Amino acid sequence: MASQKLLASPVARPLINALDYAQRTNTIGSLRADDVSRTIVGTGAVASPSPQPVIIQTPTDNVASAALAQSAAVLSRYERTMSQLSKRLNEPFVTVNTVTGDTGIKQAQDEYDTLMRNKSPKSKRK
Repeated sequence: MASQKLLASPVARPLINALDYAQRTNTIGSLRADDVSRTIVGTGAVASPSPQPVIIQTPTDNVASAALAQSAAVLSRYERTMSQLSKRLNEPFVTVNTVTGDTGIKQAQDEYDTLMRNKSPKSKRK
C-alpha cells in the first residue's frame, strides 16, 4: 500500500503503476530490474515497451527527493527478495515417504485399486 504523498509524486507514480499492473496480471514474479527501470523516465510518464535509457532528474524539492529515496529502497528490497527466492528455489526439495500406515504408499495403492475396481459395473468385471 503506497502513501498518498508517494502516489502524488510524478517520480514515484510510474513505478507504482507498473508494479500494480504486474501484480494485477500475475506477472510480478517475472519482473526484472530492467523492466521496472524502464518505467522511470524524466517526465514521470510510463515508458513505451521499447527499451529506452533511464533518465533520472535531480530532485528539486524534498518531496521528490523523498519519493526517489523511497523508490530506491523498495527496489532494493525487491531485489533482495527475488535473490532469496531464487536461492530457495534452487535448493533440493526433501520429502519423507512412508510405506505403511494411514499416509503410506500401500494405503494409497489400496485406495487406488478400490477406485479402479469400482469404476465399472460388477456385471462387466472379469
